Amino acid sequence: MDKIIKGFVINGVLLIGMLFVASSANAAVWKAKNTWDERWENNYRAWVSRYWNDEFFMDEKKPLYYKFEHDCADAVYAMRLVFAYEHRLPFVINNPEKKNKYISNNMKKWDKLPEHRRVRKFMDYIAQVVSTSSLRKDTYPIAMNQIKPGDVYVAPGVHSYTIANITDAGVAEVVYSTTPKAARFMDQIESFPFYVPEDMKGFSDGYRRFIQPQNIKKPLNKQPGYSIEQFTISKAVRQNYVKFTDILSSALGKRRERPEEKSLRLMIALCQYANDRSVYVYDALWHLQKIRKSGRQCMNRREYDSYSTPSRDRRLKAFFNAVGQHHARTRAKAPNSQPKQWAEILFSPKEPTPAQKKQLNDFCMVQMSLGENYYMPLRDLRKSLYAGYVSSDPNAPLEYRWGIVPKKYKSPCKTY
Repeated sequence: MDKIIKGFVINGVLLIGMLFVASSANAAVWKAKNTWDERWENNYRAWVSRYWNDEFFMDEKKPLYYKFEHDCADAVYAMRLVFAYEHRLPFVINNPEKKNKYISNNMKKWDKLPEHRRVRKFMDYIAQVVSTSSLRKDTYPIAMNQIKPGDVYVAPGVHSYTIANITDAGVAEVVYSTTPKAARFMDQIESFPFYVPEDMKGFSDGYRRFIQPQNIKKPLNKQPGYSIEQFTISKAVRQNYVKFTDILSSALGKRRERPEEKSLRLMIALCQYANDRSVYVYDALWHLQKIRKSGRQCMNRREYDSYSTPSRDRRLKAFFNAVGQHHARTRAKAPNSQPKQWAEILFSPKEPTPAQKKQLNDFCMVQMSLGENYYMPLRDLRKSLYAGYVSSDPNAPLEYRWGIVPKKYKSPCKTY
């Protein structure tokens, strides 16, 4: 009898073990128990406003997400993924590597691991395959007055941002990462992304919202709240960043933006836009180094068109002009505010004192190449840009790309 009981217990334990192995061997990353709808979207927005910040992936109290390696697109996807996991909602995106295929929380690639490790593996996997280019298929454009926390800004192939909050004055608070992929604190600023919608045919950039899993197979123009209003307005103002964001803040704000508030967001955006140029310069120099190792000294027409920056440099100069004009119009209003002082130093025709230069430089220095401690003052960039020393030629050395050398670059290579 004892043998029978012992055998029954042993067999029972084996059976339970086999059931556990069988269940874990078919485990999804997590099991969704809820469905995305407007109520959950509102919960998501509240969660983003409260919890999504620059420290999110560097908080030791959140071991599951701690030191998650990310770039700008990875952070955007992770924001949606983390909320979906924590609230047992489905997460589904297009597979960038396989047309008409999808990636979801139902993947069983890591089914032998416990759930917390499956989730982290899933996050890492998503980060490997997604990009700012894939975001245009997983999100869709929305009306300007509908932009909310949890929405995103996408410049495919360039950059992406998450909208963490909207101020009473109608200004976005954005949280974003950068390249290269790394475990890092994100940036968090109270200013609109320093881009305006540009794709007037495909509507692939701009302010966008994630597609809900149940709608993933529907065309973008059939998504709830789809709108191309922002593209119409961007075209109407000729992609003028200041005019576009003035309209945007009016659409989102509960009150009028004060002059010093506008000065602050414009100065922040100008600093960020100038620094963003380093990505393009770095890419061009890296490609130039690559072709020269192969024995070719100059870029061909296709490469030149891909890596030159004439239109971007014109926009940067126009941005300086627009911020300078705003400062000139509002100089008398709150002249002692910090952003007004920065603007005064930046645009003053008189040479600033060393103390004034330090004041502006402490606010903004322009990184000239990624991964290097090579910077120039924002005021120096403005002067070089106005003097025509900043080169858009992708064959030019770094010093000429930024106008450090006080003369125009004469290229030995053919220009297009």
